[in-house]
Amino acid sequence: MRVIRGLFLCIVIVAALWVLVPHGNPGGISDAKYSRFERLAPPKVLYSCTRKPTRESLVGRVRACIDTGRAGCEQELDQWVEAGTETVVDFEAGSTTSTYDEVLQQAKRNCKSNVGNMGPGEFEVLEADEG
Repeated sequence: MRVIRGLFLCIVIVAALWVLVPHGNPGGISDAKYSRFERLAPPKVLYSCTRKPTRESLVGRVRACIDTGRAGCEQELDQWVEAGTETVVDFEAGSTTSTYDEVLQQAKRNCKSNVGNMGPGEFEVLEADEG
């Protein structure tokens, strides 16, 4: 009976550690995409980019709201910014002749560019391998 209890206790401890200790995917990216990132040769950067709607798209939204005759459209602006904010996790990798700085700069350029009605983003490195 002690053996069974001891084995059960070991299983519970391992399961608790598995849940509590961070492992693998940093979040915000699919497991399949993260697996592709892991298989790439360095240099490589996994990053998040948080973009907010452009000023032009928000002005257009306020105008459309005002045109409907609603009041308080300007006050809803903060809610629209918050609702329209997107965070995307992506990666950039170089060839064997690329340097880590080149890969990092390319990732930053990707994040700083406007995409559709979204403005330049806030860049954050989540994981990097300088090689």
